Amino acid sequence: MGLDASVMCNCYRDGKAKPCPFPDLYYVDDDGFPAVRLDMNDAYNEEKSDEFDAWLASCCEHPYMDQSSVYLADWKGYHAFVDALKQGGEGLFSALLAALPDENNGLIPASIARQCLHELELFKQQSGVIKTFLVNTVTGSIISSRTGSESGMFSWDGRTGMRAGFDENGFFIVDAWELNREMFRAVRMSQRQLESDELGQPDRFEYTDLDTGQQFVCGTPVRIFVKSDFGTKQEYPQQMHIEKRSVDVDYFQYILEPLSHILQVSVQTGNPVRWS
Repeated sequence: MGLDASVMCNCYRDGKAKPCPFPDLYYVDDDGFPAVRLDMNDAYNEEKSDEFDAWLASCCEHPYMDQSSVYLADWKGYHAFVDALKQGGEGLFSALLAALPDENNGLIPASIARQCLHELELFKQQSGVIKTFLVNTVTGSIISSRTGSESGMFSWDGRTGMRAGFDENGFFIVDAWELNREMFRAVRMSQRQLESDELGQPDRFEYTDLDTGQQFVCGTPVRIFVKSDFGTKQEYPQQMHIEKRSVDVDYFQYILEPLSHILQVSVQTGNPVRWS
């Protein structure tokens, strides 16, 4: 799951599309998509809807009248980008932060898309963005990156309510069933798997704060997936730490490229960007 964006073409407006089977009923809805107004009392509504959909799929050189349609990012990657914009300053990227959606709907007019393009260019000129990572101390590899919108949560045990996450101040485990009461926190920690002796009982995991010696045992592990001869397997990093790293803006290229493209198409056509 993630966020998509599209821009409608001008073929129908410019007379380049095949004639609509119901020209008097045609309109563009509030979300920016071509549609037909159907009478709820019309017994042929379903047939008309199917005929319109078939027409829309091939009425011009752009299927469904989409001048362009792109996948922007999954929600984790999307929120990481929004966090980076906020870090740069809400005043500097005010148009982008106001335009980017919280859900899979809505639209922005081409005039706003033009402002967003300008702010994207400013973002690309930033020297770097500080991000917080959970790092495998032994290998130096990143286990997970944090986004503010997710509060760093990435693992939980549905049987006990224990949730694991991290923020700028450390790795933590909270009890979701007790209003997220914090049970453990550490900047540097070890993890040890305690295999269960009872059949059918899940393993538990012992966390140790390497600075204070505090320990906590629960059924919520930090796990990674690595390639094996038979596909992938789970591993449990033995030592981890929280680390802030400066990342180049190219880190966000996965969303910068499609977002820049769809904004440019909006400006060129004069049509809004539709989030979906």
